[in-house]
Parts: sequence; C-alpha cells; structure tokens
Amino acid sequence: MLKTGFLSLFFLVPLGFVAYRCDYRVAWLAFLLALGGNAVITIAYAAGVTAPLEAAGWDILYYGAITFIFILIIASPPSLQAKMSWPVRLVVGACLCSLLFNLILFRNIDSQVFFDYVNYLVNTLISAYQSTKADVVQNAMIESLTPEFVMEIIIALMLRGGSLFSCVLLFFVCCQMSLILARLSFRLFGKNIQEKLSGEVKLNGINPLAGFHVNPTVIWVFSFSLLLVVITRTIKLEIPEIILWNILIICSILYLAQGLGIMQFFLIRPSFSPFLRMILVIAFVFMLFSPFINIFLLAGLVLLGIAENWLPLRVSKQSGPPSTPEAGGGES
Repeated sequence: MLKTGFLSLFFLVPLGFVAYRCDYRVAWLAFLLALGGNAVITIAYAAGVTAPLEAAGWDILYYGAITFIFILIIASPPSLQAKMSWPVRLVVGACLCSLLFNLILFRNIDSQVFFDYVNYLVNTLISAYQSTKADVVQNAMIESLTPEFVMEIIIALMLRGGSLFSCVLLFFVCCQMSLILARLSFRLFGKNIQEKLSGEVKLNGINPLAGFHVNPTVIWVFSFSLLLVVITRTIKLEIPEIILWNILIICSILYLAQGLGIMQFFLIRPSFSPFLRMILVIAFVFMLFSPFINIFLLAGLVLLGIAENWLPLRVSKQSGPPSTPEAGGGES
C-alpha cells in the first residue's frame, strides 16, 4: 500500500487491524514480519534497478520507524497503557515521527530531485488556475509563485508544527480505519474467531475518547505558549518561536482530542438513534475533508475542548459527576 500512491496514506491499517483484532503480542509479531519483508523487498528492488543502497537504507529506516511508533501507540504492553492514555501515546509518537520527517526533509531539501518535484507542483497549480475562470488578481498571485518561495513556505510550516500535525493525522486516520475494519470483521465472523485469536470476546485495548480529559494545567502551558509565540514573532527570535509553535500545536492536539471526546460523549448516548448517529458521522467526515470548512471544524473542536476547563460538558444526567478518564485506544 505504501507504493500505491493514494492508498499509501493507509499503509499502517493492516497492522492496526491485527493490533485491534488480536492480542498485542500477535501485533508485535506482525510488525517484525512486516519490517523484515519490507527490508528484503526494498533491497531487492534497489539491486534490480541499480539504485544506491543509501536510498534503500532511508526507505527501510522510514518504514521501520513509522510502523514501530504506530504499533507502540495502539499495541503497547498493558503496563504502558495503564500509565499513558491513547491520546497521550498518540501525541508522543507523533512528536518522534515529526523529528524523523524533519530529518528527511532537510536531508532532501537541497537535492535537485526535490526541487524538480516542487517545480512540478507549482507548474501544475499555475496550469490549473489558468484553465479556470479565476479573476485577474488571483491569476497574478498564482503566477508569481516560484519554487524557491514554495520551498521556504514548506520549511516554515513543517518546522512550526506542520510535520507534527501531519503525523497526528496519519496515525489517527489509520487508527480509525483499523478500528472500523476490526469491528466489521467481528460482526461478520462472530465471536468464535475472536476467541480463537485472543481468548476473549472483545476488541483488545479499545476504549472511547469520551473518557479522555486533558490535565487542567495544560491550559496555562497553552496560554503562555500563545503569548510567547506573539512576542518571539515580534522580536524575530526564530528558534524559540519554532519551539513554542510546536508546544502550542501539542496543546491544541490534546484539546482537539478532548473536543472529539465531548462530541463522542453525546453521540453514544441512547437518545441518539443509530441512523442519526450515522448521518452526523458522515457529515463530520465530509466537513473534515472539505477545504476551509475543516479549518473551522478543527478550531471549533479545540475551543470546545478548552471550554471544558470551566464548563462541565460531560456530566451524566443519571450519575451526576463527569466521566472519568480511561486509558487505551480511541474511536470517533
């Protein structure tokens, strides 16, 4: 799947399916087999096309690191799951993944191949706008784009949380796709296969986001980071600004998870019919993949998560107190 273009976004889903459907030890065995298989195929392909072995080494490193972090997020040992909830493991894993992304980016940023690829994207964008009925101002702005300017924008965004957010999105999407497939297989094949695979009639390590709560002290980290980003941006302290931007993105991701948990808390209530729940989930996915709309959607969820610092949004009408945090996996 990693070599198939669009489906490369979901190359972690098979491992995630095994992790959710089977015991975590089976998932780690699958990871080791996939890692060895990828290494053999990559080296054989590089030898067949006489490609440099250094490129094959980076390919093996990328695949091994990403799959190791992913399997650690969703199939970590029970002792680690008890200490770190699933959203926290997701953020920590995304931080490690973003370091690798930035390393690969700066390794290739000066290469001619990367420059040619950026130049191709710029020319494609210009051609697409020229073929539409865009106004003169928009056409002039698009035509003024240069590969050098685009590369500067890419570097600035990646360093200021872009790579971190991309890693979170990659892991989260693959987790949710794996969870959907695991639940579907459970319903299709019944509990007999599940008992044979894991010895228990449940999907392993899956607890909803509805019980996830951010530590109240994070709001102070978020507030001071936002203030210091403005100050460092004003006085042009680039390195502190980059660090503060990544801290701000981490806090925002945690509050985004809390906002999703609040939304899930209301969706799983018995008052929602399955049909209405399905319609709302489809609408959420549609807005998530709609340009500009998804920005407002994500920002609204972050603000919703922040608001729970002062408003008891997940108070059960039957029991009174808010739900307690649970460690483990997540679903939306």
